[in-house]
Amino acid sequence: MTENKQFKVNTDWSIWSLAYCQVDMAQDFFGGAGIYSNTGTSMSPMIYTLLVGGEVGGKQHVVLVDCGFQNNHWLTRYAFSSWESPEDVLGRIGFTPEDVDTILVTHMHFDHMGNFEAFPNAKLYIQLDEYTGWNKAVCASHQHETEEEKEWVFTSFDPNDLIRAAQGVTDGRIKFITGDEEVLPGITARLAKDTHTFGSQWFEINTHNGPFIAAGDIVYWYSNIEKMWPPGYHQGNAFNQIETYRTMRGVVKNQFERVIPGHDSEIWNRHVTWKAPSGNQIAELNLRDGDTSRRPHISNEKKIYL
Repeated sequence: MTENKQFKVNTDWSIWSLAYCQVDMAQDFFGGAGIYSNTGTSMSPMIYTLLVGGEVGGKQHVVLVDCGFQNNHWLTRYAFSSWESPEDVLGRIGFTPEDVDTILVTHMHFDHMGNFEAFPNAKLYIQLDEYTGWNKAVCASHQHETEEEKEWVFTSFDPNDLIRAAQGVTDGRIKFITGDEEVLPGITARLAKDTHTFGSQWFEINTHNGPFIAAGDIVYWYSNIEKMWPPGYHQGNAFNQIETYRTMRGVVKNQFERVIPGHDSEIWNRHVTWKAPSGNQIAELNLRDGDTSRRPHISNEKKIYL
């Protein structure tokens, strides 16, 4: 146990959250029915998060938490705007899709894993419960229901992603996690079974400035974890989400700016942030020792949380 603790202390990561698209959506979808009912719509970002670092003095890893979706039919199904390619989004902070060696998939909804083939050198880490859960759901939906009756199953899930993921398993690109596991130095996957989806996971990231959490869609908005109020849309169990919020709160000691939500524009107000010409935002949450800010026209300062 002592050895593992020392291992984590000797890890450090730079963290950027990157908007690659925007969506105009009902506020109660994200914030929760009840407290956000009848409050209209708002523009929310579609985000993936870049982590660069690892064991101090060891190999540098370039990691994405989730990887977005392709420029395809989903753009017309919902009110999306300003979609950009990974080349453009990552290029703003000096990386390319080919640089990414690992993709940590919080869950298998289309906007979180649908574009994994754009990162040819990356291995994907997915909870086995998530993969098998969607396999069973897709198979069951094809047995009895009409197209209309099974529509809810596919509101955020693309069955073609399951086919592509199966090929990824065959090719050795997809690695399954079963429960909690340190997948890279200082990054631990935490299974949140039957929360947002069958086998959603969140990631605890240990840096010299303390821990951060990449929450995926278990926490759409900060208000979910701050008010202990699950979102209006999920495909799991709201009580399990609340229990996960309690665990996350313990990790970050209620310093909620350390939690990276799945789709909250408030993230741009809580961290060093700038906009691309497209309007998509970049938040710089943490810089590892020796790293410099990617924000244009400012001094290279590190944001430190006390």
